[in-house]
Parts: sequence; structure tokens; C-alpha cells
Amino acid sequence: MTQNVDYLIPYLRLKIGDTDATAYKYLDDWLKTSLILAVRALGRRWGSKYIITDSGVASRNTTYTDWEFDESTGTIQDKDENPIILQAALLVLQGSLENSAWNIGSWRDAEISVSNIQQGNLREQTIKNLQAELDSIVRPPSKRLVVSTRRTFIPELPGQN
Repeated sequence: MTQNVDYLIPYLRLKIGDTDATAYKYLDDWLKTSLILAVRALGRRWGSKYIITDSGVASRNTTYTDWEFDESTGTIQDKDENPIILQAALLVLQGSLENSAWNIGSWRDAEISVSNIQQGNLREQTIKNLQAELDSIVRPPSKRLVVSTRRTFIPELPGQN
């Protein structure tokens, strides 16, 4: 069974605050791309639970064995939808932060003072909050300890038995 991630776009819009249907800030195609990348990014945390195509069609990885529900309830498990949306929101907002980095600043003259630095701080705090929420739901991947043993060959000297 397969499932397209398009059904998550309205939830992603809600999470990032892009809710004015008359003036959406983000195109559906961009949001779909962020959902695809989110599933791929979460693969590291989930052990490649889902396989997703460039067109957004997700299927379950047959080598993953820890499924809580069979596919009759849908390809993407309900509990995995929120982490996918959170990861996609992070991708979208981090990209927006990069795009608008040069637009954040302040200026003043003798009569007027303007500053949108607080807006930049608010966006940065939103990203931190989303990351903390994601980390509380899905454990981040940990570094693996690699242990190696070293063998040293010591030749026997003449006269030693």
C-alpha cells in the first residue's frame, strides 16, 4: 500500500501559521517538497521506516519490523504524522529565516525609529521550540561508540621458550 504526503499539507500550513487561503506565503509544491525531505530526514531517527519517492508517494519499508498497526489504517502511521509535520515546518521556517536574514535590522533618524529585530528573535525561538517538540517525540540519533582492538605481533627472540 502507498500513500501520498499531500494530505499533510493543510496540517503543515497550520503549524507554520500560513493559514490565510487568500494569500498563502508558501506554494503547495514547496510544502510537499518539505514533507518529502522531512520523511527522508526522519529516516535516520526511525531506521528508514518509510520509503518515499520524489513525487511524494510513501510506502512502508519491508525491512522495518516494529510496526504498531497494519497497513489497513494507512501507510503512514498516525503517530508519525506529527513528527513529519514538525520536521517539515523546521525545513520551511529555517529556509525562510535564511531568506529574510538580510531584512532583519533596525534604523532611526531624528524623528522615526524602526526595528524588526524582535521579529527575527521570535522566528528563531519558534524554530527552537519546534526542534524541542520534535526531539521530545522522536529520539534524535545518537553517535555510536566504536570499539576497536589492536593486536601487536611480538616475535619470539632466540633462546626464549
